[in-house]
Amino acid sequence: MGLFDIFKKTDAKETETGKVVGTESVVKSEKQKVPEEYLGDLEKTQMLSVLLAVPMEQRDEDWVSRFLADLPLASLRCGTPQIIAGPDGFPYFQLFVPEPGEEYQSFYIERMISDFLLERGYGVVINPGEGQPDWVLSYGDLLNYHLNGSFFTAEDSQFSISSSTEEVVAEGEEIMVGQPAETILPSETRKLLKDFFELNGIEGPKVLLMARKIGEELKQDLAFNITPDRFETETHYRNMMQTVTWYLPRHYSVIGLHDDNIENGFMPL
Repeated sequence: MGLFDIFKKTDAKETETGKVVGTESVVKSEKQKVPEEYLGDLEKTQMLSVLLAVPMEQRDEDWVSRFLADLPLASLRCGTPQIIAGPDGFPYFQLFVPEPGEEYQSFYIERMISDFLLERGYGVVINPGEGQPDWVLSYGDLLNYHLNGSFFTAEDSQFSISSSTEEVVAEGEEIMVGQPAETILPSETRKLLKDFFELNGIEGPKVLLMARKIGEELKQDLAFNITPDRFETETHYRNMMQTVTWYLPRHYSVIGLHDDNIENGFMPL
């Protein structure tokens, strides 16, 4: 059993679309059994097969909406190895839509998120191969599903438009600061971000949630004590701030602030 064999096979169960192999979770314990419902929804698997028959150039917004609606609960098979590195350097769990009659070990994304994806920091890639995969979900996309029930949140969110650059709080500007709740930044994600920053040479990474008035609206930003003076170049800083967004829902705005810009606001990740 390899490093990334997160699940063990158990008894097989024949289905209309193929022979689905049950699973035994070893995320928390070698003896923890996953119940039958981990097998997923085979009707949604069939719907994905129909949608994936549509040529790439013909996949419009309606196609995307239908695909993302069926994807979380569809019964899928994993690849070998289960985890691969994407072109961006981040780890992705490989999932494939099974062929009719194919025997496979069943996974479905909604259950995977809570079982191990959220904790371990993996994204998901659907049908990777030599060409373009059918879909790629970052860790942040999966986190958004965990928090909000969908992979993506509409643009009219409480967050401001992300600039991913250093911000300065103007003297006399009225702001509100606090720590992001679990419903914004769960403890598992905080740990992953802490490890990410420290692996990239940032000592003592801290975070806060800042709200301020933009026009007539109150908007919020997720702020880290990550600023250009902690890097060799401005480009290195900007790349770091852009890279960290892989861990966060796409509608989040991420900024960098000096510790001394905010009094009693930053807390360690």
